Amino acid sequence: MPECFAKLVANFDEYMDKDISFIEKSKYPPHDEPGRGADQYPLGLLGDLELHFVHYKSEQNALEAWERRKARIDRKHLYFILIANGPCDEKVMATFAGKDSRNKVCFHRQKNLKMPGCVYIPSEIEDMGNLYSQYHRFVGRFDFADWVLKDTAQNR
Repeated sequence: MPECFAKLVANFDEYMDKDISFIEKSKYPPHDEPGRGADQYPLGLLGDLELHFVHYKSEQNALEAWERRKARIDRKHLYFILIANGPCDEKVMATFAGKDSRNKVCFHRQKNLKMPGCVYIPSEIEDMGNLYSQYHRFVGRFDFADWVLKDTAQNR
């Protein structure tokens, strides 16, 4: 689903102004983790993007949470992070970075890849994890505070 996320980030305002509809079946292969299959949670469509509401049991609860959270978004102060686990298509990363990569960062494990806003994270295992459970892998390779503070100072 990284391609859906990349498209969302590249056209954020356009997609966020769309209404969600719900679907029964994902276009993506089922998740292999027990209890996380697409038949276990609501699937939304935002235009042509799939949204997997993995923490909700009903479409109604998912929609209410979506609308409540969407209303709180400050579109002028957003930061996007993509973690490219496994072989992530360079086209997806380019779509994600877009014309302005200043408020975006993509962590990947392709040693020779050089793209704006992309940071190489060495990993011998296929799944480099996420920022929450594998934070130690990212420490010293990217300064999150500097990233946010520089952008904040430039936009004053």
